Amino acid sequence: MNLLQILLTLYLLTGVVYAGYVLTQRSFSIFMLPVNIIGGPILAIYYLIKYYLLKDRGPANIRHKDILKGKKAAFFDLDGTIWDSDALWIEALEKVARENGLGEIDVRSTYLPGTELTKIWKILQAYNRFKLPDKKNYRVLAKETETKIINHINNSAQVDLIEGFNDIAFFLKEDKGLKLALVTNSSKEIAVTLAQKTGVAYMFDLILTGSEVVKKKPSPRIFLKAAGKLHVSPKSVLVFEDSPSGSRAAKKAGMDQIIIWRNDTPQEEYRGNIYGFYPDFEGLDKIISKTSRQRMLEGIDHVNKSIGRIEVAVEQPPLNQET
Repeated sequence: MNLLQILLTLYLLTGVVYAGYVLTQRSFSIFMLPVNIIGGPILAIYYLIKYYLLKDRGPANIRHKDILKGKKAAFFDLDGTIWDSDALWIEALEKVARENGLGEIDVRSTYLPGTELTKIWKILQAYNRFKLPDKKNYRVLAKETETKIINHINNSAQVDLIEGFNDIAFFLKEDKGLKLALVTNSSKEIAVTLAQKTGVAYMFDLILTGSEVVKKKPSPRIFLKAAGKLHVSPKSVLVFEDSPSGSRAAKKAGMDQIIIWRNDTPQEEYRGNIYGFYPDFEGLDKIISKTSRQRMLEGIDHVNKSIGRIEVAVEQPPLNQET
């Protein structure tokens, strides 16, 4: 429960308790009914707006239906989803800061995966309280940061993608016939450079980047534009994301999701219809190809086996010890 829900609930409970006290301890008078009793209607109106008008049914609606049923396309985010790049971005931001005479600024405390670079630099300035370099704005600093990343990609002998990505991409494209798109807030130059360097460019039917939209994630526009270019409906798209920002964009676009999850981001921050949280793509081709019934039965079997192992361990007689 969030703070507003807690306060309204306490408000209502206080009113009920006080009303009971008034009606049982004193002679009845309409003027003795506590004002707190109006907390009931207020709470009811709040839940009506939250759950039925805004359709906010909690942090994430975990889906249990057949994952690929009706799906015609899969959209992959870049940074943090198919490429573990957070440490590289943090290093690039720190280097740009030093080269511009800003000193050793604290990047890690405020770095938000999935956030566009100009906004990251605004947050960094507010947090570290530095003055922008002469004749440079946030866009210039963002461009210099991008250049660091591009140089790193080009100068690296090999760039590794998240484990299992090649397998899941091949499975979805070749075995299931889905259209694939790389949909990222990063610039086109970064996305294309990485896709070519890692040899996965041919897998994507579309590469759509933050350079080609007015509003980036968490706006749904980039997802909706990608769906339009591939001539598929939003409901027929499965999105692979890692950040709450991307998750919110997918929810607003009406697309189902699978989250490639980093442990330092609470699952409660994600939104929309989510099939599951996974550390990487390893074995995902087998998981998503199963029906919801198969997954449920496997889960029950796993629980039963776990219980059996516990019972065996408990019933195991102690070994005879020599004295």
